[in-house]
Amino acid sequence: MRPLGIASYEDKIVQLAVKKILEAIYEPRFLNCMYGFRPNKGGHDAIKEVHHRIQNDWINYVVDADIKGFFDHMSHKWLMEFLKLYIKDTNRLWLINKYLKAGVITEGVYEDSEEGSAQGDIISPMLANIYMHNVLTLWYKFVVLKETSGKSFLAVYADDFIAGFQYKADAERYYAMLKERLWKFNLELEESKSRLIEFGRFAESNYKCRRNGKPETFDYLGFTFYCGKGRKSGNFCVKLKTSRKKHMQKLTAMKEWLYENNDLPVFEA
Repeated sequence: MRPLGIASYEDKIVQLAVKKILEAIYEPRFLNCMYGFRPNKGGHDAIKEVHHRIQNDWINYVVDADIKGFFDHMSHKWLMEFLKLYIKDTNRLWLINKYLKAGVITEGVYEDSEEGSAQGDIISPMLANIYMHNVLTLWYKFVVLKETSGKSFLAVYADDFIAGFQYKADAERYYAMLKERLWKFNLELEESKSRLIEFGRFAESNYKCRRNGKPETFDYLGFTFYCGKGRKSGNFCVKLKTSRKKHMQKLTAMKEWLYENNDLPVFEA
């Protein structure tokens, strides 16, 4: 369960107008590796990209990272600095800052908003994309790639992202730098959910040589990626299945619905 910020009807209209303006400014500047809350892009596009890059680009190591409370900990100061790069209208900047500082009322008690952006606001996904664009994707393009000797990729959906590397040294360097980079902008990795794993066409043979069992898997946007083999060729193949967590959530929801509605009359077709 996550707390949601429910704006008034008038605020929703204004936020929608601001979102359209921000979209016109930033859509041409967002990198193609960003898939969340963008026109003509979505979660399935991000999944296809991860699958394609691991399958075809000799990716051998994956950084599966999770940001701890991303929407709750975005720095207002840094976000306004990012916005000032392309927006010079002080009134518009004041309006966005006002929404960030608006605060929330929980069970009749008002709470200040010193950081983060309320989930549920129309403007929040766009602000999240702007934050990730400056903190993660531009850094990857202009800093990480210059220090990477092998092939690599980055796929971002809002605050969920996956990075893949051909060489272990590049993956380890990125993972170490990532912690420092996020810390600089008031963000933190969820250590229990973040890891560097060996994954790719050589993972299974390497695990067998070390007698460590099967290669590790990773979850991304509701799917579990695992190493498999093609039915006809027998060659390496990246395979997907619904993640166990999402699968169990749907089963539980269905059982609850059936229990609550088991006395409904049966209608004849």
